[in-house]
Amino acid sequence: MAEQLLTPTEVYKKLRISRSKFYRIRAKLIANGLKTVKIECTTKYLESSLDRMIVRAAEIGSDLCG
Repeated sequence: MAEQLLTPTEVYKKLRISRSKFYRIRAKLIANGLKTVKIECTTKYLESSLDRMIVRAAEIGSDLCG
């Protein structure tokens, strides 16, 4: 199965946060497991890593950025 790559817009819409909030917390999301892929000068995000972060945060009752 091919890995799905998400744009920043798709990530912040999936998280239901604003664009500006996404860019403020982006480094924390990456530190907590959000995987990135650079394609030329565009950054994409691995959907599976975002899904794992969401599930992990729900299981332990923590903040995605905490």
